[in-house]
Amino acid sequence: MERRRDFRLYWLAGVTDRMGTHAAELTLVLLVLTVGGSPAMAGLLGTVAVAVPTTLGPVAGVLADRWSRRRLMLGSAAVAFAAFGVLTSAVFLDRVTLPLLFAVTAVESAAGAVYVAAARGAIRALLPPDNPSGAVAALQARDQGAALLGPLLGGVLYQLARWAPFAANALSYAGAALCVRSIRTELSAPGRPGRTKSFGDSAREGWNFLWHQPFLRFALVWGAGVNAVFTAAYYFVLIAARTHGASPASVGLMLSLASGCGLVGALVSPWVLRRVPAGRLVVGCSLAMVVLVAPLGAVRSVWAYGVLFGAALFVGPMLSVLFQTRAIALVPPELQGRTGAALESAVNAVQLVAPVTAGLLTGLLDPVAVGLLLSAVLLVLAGYAYGGRRHFDDVPPAPVPTSVSQGD
Repeated sequence: MERRRDFRLYWLAGVTDRMGTHAAELTLVLLVLTVGGSPAMAGLLGTVAVAVPTTLGPVAGVLADRWSRRRLMLGSAAVAFAAFGVLTSAVFLDRVTLPLLFAVTAVESAAGAVYVAAARGAIRALLPPDNPSGAVAALQARDQGAALLGPLLGGVLYQLARWAPFAANALSYAGAALCVRSIRTELSAPGRPGRTKSFGDSAREGWNFLWHQPFLRFALVWGAGVNAVFTAAYYFVLIAARTHGASPASVGLMLSLASGCGLVGALVSPWVLRRVPAGRLVVGCSLAMVVLVAPLGAVRSVWAYGVLFGAALFVGPMLSVLFQTRAIALVPPELQGRTGAALESAVNAVQLVAPVTAGLLTGLLDPVAVGLLLSAVLLVLAGYAYGGRRHFDDVPPAPVPTSVSQGD
């Protein structure tokens, strides 16, 4: 019962944090333009928000396995709270500058990298042992729901008062910290091994474990490829829809509906995973993505984009839940932070070039050719999934229960 209570607090901390972050992301872009920044400057701010945690991820993973995960999460939330508190005051007093926006984004992103690494390392200790896949699906649904509702909340608050979404994000970190503080389960790695090792040796230990485990190596290559293609497809859809005359409002509604499909996919994941063998699911979803992405360059209606992109996002969370559950089961508690951070940093590093690639392809090729090229890459990844499907048989489908103790 205590583990279930603590998992609910963990879930609530995450949804509070992510709702605030998604609310602020949209309004940060608007604020850049308001204070005289160019669209390119707004894009650079988004790049900083991705590049900082990508770079710091491996370091944060080492910290999460060596230090108290609870204290890291609380400290990170406090730093982010302070950063957005300063920004809220600056907006309220009409003293916002571009350097301040970039500084706040960098500080929040760095704090977020540490928080995520510590939270990821703590998941195994909190998953209910009788239904780990359902719990991971609940986490996936949490993230999808926050991505769906956060921007809407940010837009509404920005309309009410320019400083409001930033204050809401600051308060979300305070709420997340209160939830984490209330968790009773021990979150840190047992004994926190490796603290006598250098940072470099500790980081390499996570990378080595990741690369020498066939399933994790498959997840790294396949996941990085699919995420890069879908990030490129996302920007391609935005560019193509606007080129064909779709209004910003209709494009926004289309993306919200597509995100809603991702939320539904997360909610039905436990039912699907109980009925479809893991290897068959990965191959089937890979082929479905090929079929859904190929027509993106041929359609013209914003609603056709929404249907195709939404259907692709529907199958994505099922694979995410499958991969996360198996990875949590495979990685020892003392390596959860480092291995997870290494995996996420590698995937994010590939995604950094996806928006630029989408823009270049859209400028150089016919839209039909872009859709076919992206689907061709997915077809190669589907072949890789077919060849690697046997790796799923070597991994337990659920984490081995860990002992629960008080304090941290």
